[in-house]
Amino acid sequence: MKKDTGMLADMAPPTSMGRAAVGITLAMLLMACAGFTSMCAGIEVLGNLVTQPVVAVLALTFAGAFGLPYLGIILWIDRNEREPWYLIVSALVWGAILATGLSGIFNSIFGAFAGAIVPNPEVAMQLTASISAPLVEETTKGMALLALYFFFRKHFDNVLDGVVYGALVGLGFAVFENFSYYVNQPGGVIGVFALTFVRGVIAAAGGSHATFTALTGLGLGLFRVMRRGWVRWLMPPLGLAAAIFMHFSWNTFAGVIMGIVPGGDVGGLLIGLPAAVVFLQLPFLAFVLITSFFALRHERWLIRKYLGTEQPPVVHEKELFRLVPAYRRTAHSLYLALTLRPGAWWRSRWRNHLLVRLAFEKWHMDAELQGNDTAEAAEHAVRVRELRQALRDYQV
Repeated sequence: MKKDTGMLADMAPPTSMGRAAVGITLAMLLMACAGFTSMCAGIEVLGNLVTQPVVAVLALTFAGAFGLPYLGIILWIDRNEREPWYLIVSALVWGAILATGLSGIFNSIFGAFAGAIVPNPEVAMQLTASISAPLVEETTKGMALLALYFFFRKHFDNVLDGVVYGALVGLGFAVFENFSYYVNQPGGVIGVFALTFVRGVIAAAGGSHATFTALTGLGLGLFRVMRRGWVRWLMPPLGLAAAIFMHFSWNTFAGVIMGIVPGGDVGGLLIGLPAAVVFLQLPFLAFVLITSFFALRHERWLIRKYLGTEQPPVVHEKELFRLVPAYRRTAHSLYLALTLRPGAWWRSRWRNHLLVRLAFEKWHMDAELQGNDTAEAAEHAVRVRELRQALRDYQV
């Protein structure tokens, strides 16, 4: 039966008092948690700056600097439909402040119980690393993805968005965790250099926390794309379970691999740790990257499909040609910038953003109509109409 999309376009987006009440309650709880953990993190940073300023500045610099290449890769992967800067920053901050703060509290509680039950402190510490850390840290990081999905679903379109947001949250977590390790090690400045090489270079080569949480995001992205059926409800818990398993495997077996390599501590560090990265991290990283590659291909396909039916002045033929693959869009932007045409450069970038957004909204509307979810389809139809009008008004 053919759906009346024209009628849908004239419908106002549905509202729900119940959903709004839940959203406000969750927002208040998140703000309270964020305020508390931000205060704790600020106290930790300021305290170290006062007591050991050189080590603290060096630790903060190295933790941030060695995270920048990973941030660049994540943003490069998300090159078709870039996420808003405020959500990128929010994901990083959640991972760095909220997730690390909450995880620290629960890991400490678990560690205290483990220490009371197990007489050997090394065993108790390993139990915390193998059981509590994967469960607690991946759950607190996963909460960020749920918040993004619940409050900003307009910007949570597909599997790639889930991977990107998850990687950003994990990267923020890794950067602040590395800072905490660097600044609290007993070796001073030399210790910061040594631990940066271990944690920031070798152990991070497989993505570490960014890859862990990208798996959770992948599951939530599949939930977003599948839209219907009972199988979709398995995707988020499976993604979280994969993140927990990868985290558990790394925390549990990396030390084992380092220990069985001959050569003592030096052999364990220079041979065992890279081997642990290869066997315990790279398979998961490869899975995430391969999935992202196919998600990018799907994005290019749907951009061509859903913009190919539009006519000028909404979409011009030359615009569609240079929109995908992304390197054509980048080359055109560079041409406008190098020929000193800032106005045209800015307008072209903004139209590109609107065009891609139009393609995604039409795709969502189509999918919701096929699933007989007319309420969701109506929301997308309104956005499609608004985007078409914006493109008519905003010419290069």
